[in-house]
Amino acid sequence: MKILPRRSTSDASAQQLDSTPEVSATSGAAAKGRPTPKRRDSAPRRAPVVAPPQNRREAMSWQKNQAKAAKATSATRSGSAAPARGSVAYRDAYRRGDESVLPKRDRGATRRLARDWVDSHRMISNYMLILFPLMLLGFRIQYVNVVVLALFMVIVGEWFLTGRKVLLLAKSRGIETRESPLSIGFYAGSRSYLPRRWRLPAPQVNRGDTI
Repeated sequence: MKILPRRSTSDASAQQLDSTPEVSATSGAAAKGRPTPKRRDSAPRRAPVVAPPQNRREAMSWQKNQAKAAKATSATRSGSAAPARGSVAYRDAYRRGDESVLPKRDRGATRRLARDWVDSHRMISNYMLILFPLMLLGFRIQYVNVVVLALFMVIVGEWFLTGRKVLLLAKSRGIETRESPLSIGFYAGSRSYLPRRWRLPAPQVNRGDTI
């Protein structure tokens, strides 16, 4: 009985290498049978090109739309959208002093502190509306104009001192601000001469309270 010789390891490896190109060729042939995709289908889609604004009105409209979109995105991320302007919820939030609905001039911890200071203190500016009938009287009596001017200067000085006190109080509480005493003082003064029921945001403290 004749025994066949075993194949060496090198012969088996050579046979595997010879069969590998055949498989690749077969798969390549199968791939060639498929339709070639068009370039517009395979290429990534580009974002639509937005035409630049042609005039100042279009530029302002574009900026306003961008601001609205940014505000809506911020509200969505925070999980609570601001109430619609003019709604009952909006007016209630405005009276409470909710930062999400307040205009820019009323926002910030320093402005809130200035409102509380005005609402808790009695000021000379509370009687500023009396100056208007005195100004009308000044057309008949000339020296009344001197009195009106002197009272107005006293009121402006009170606003400046109020601004300094509010900024010192804010600094003692660790509130960082770039406001000047005059700007805070004029903000406080524009609130102080109004009757309490007319003030917006509505007073959150009573007169005489410690803030």
